[in-house]
Amino acid sequence: MLCAPDKLRGALDARGAAHALAEGARAAGGVPHELPIADGGEGTLDAFLDGATVHELTVEDALGRPRSARLLELADAPDPATAAGGTFLVEAAEAVPLHALAEHERDVERASSYGAGELVRAALDRGARRILIAVGGVATVDGGAGALQALGARCPRDGAGLLAAPEIDRSDLDPRLAGVEIELLVDVAAPLTGPDGAAHRFGPQKGATPEQIAALDSALTRWADALGIDPATPGAGAAGGLGAAFQAIGARTVAGADAVLELTGFDTLLAEADLVLTAEGSVDASTLQGKAVAAVVAHCAKAGVPVEVFGGRVIDEAAVELRRRGARDVRPLGPAGRPLAEAFAAAADELAAAAEAATRRT
Repeated sequence: MLCAPDKLRGALDARGAAHALAEGARAAGGVPHELPIADGGEGTLDAFLDGATVHELTVEDALGRPRSARLLELADAPDPATAAGGTFLVEAAEAVPLHALAEHERDVERASSYGAGELVRAALDRGARRILIAVGGVATVDGGAGALQALGARCPRDGAGLLAAPEIDRSDLDPRLAGVEIELLVDVAAPLTGPDGAAHRFGPQKGATPEQIAALDSALTRWADALGIDPATPGAGAAGGLGAAFQAIGARTVAGADAVLELTGFDTLLAEADLVLTAEGSVDASTLQGKAVAAVVAHCAKAGVPVEVFGGRVIDEAAVELRRRGARDVRPLGPAGRPLAEAFAAAADELAAAAEAATRRT
């Protein structure tokens, strides 16, 4: 039994969810393998903790305050000729997470991605040759300007600076970036500007007013010109435009969920599995648009391995589509309409019970 869930936001991280599924499978006589997964957004780092080295750092949060953040050094071999390090994983939401800001603190003009750039710089300091950047879940709409400033560029530091002068001088940009492979793990391939862009699509949840959204969208258009990129590039609008900033310095954009499955060896484990169990907090329309659960279903369908999906909440239309794509079943963990606190508290037990029942059906 391959237990490969994403996080259930507010209730369990992906590791906790995988453990709960494994307990249920084991209770029914299954032999489970726990494989927490993610989609390139918040929580991606947790999918890679096993066998990795965690570097605890202090960086700036979105409002410039000190914040503890983790940088992950993955367990690949260093270059024997130079003793340089290997692959590092930066999760932007470790530094500048939206969830850590109270509603009254969410301010797209004050918020800066500087702390995310500090994490990238820390990876360079440790000899990184490859840097994976999971870009979801941030509090910023600064076009990644703050992150580039942390890496030596002369450019705005926050949303207000971007509105005032969306310009950049790269002459002092950290030269080590030129020798590093950078990959952006995105969960939504949003463009930088327009109705589906960084300001319009994600600005409201980050505290932006309609007036700020319009002004930021205009500033991001000028920022794209300064960076020398096409604002319509998929992924440029990820993380408030952080995607655009790193694309401008040579980063490659990849679908986060597929990248995580590849890096964790999902397909190799899938070849030995009789059943796959996956889960997330809400199975809805967003699940079908680049999220981890949909990627798991796609890989299982291709391999001919049955997969069951569980969600704290399940929207019928999404469940129908996942079944059409190959899921054996899609089930909610508990009754609809109950208080969130009650659902969160019951999540681990309900995942275990669901996994036990699914294993017995196999």
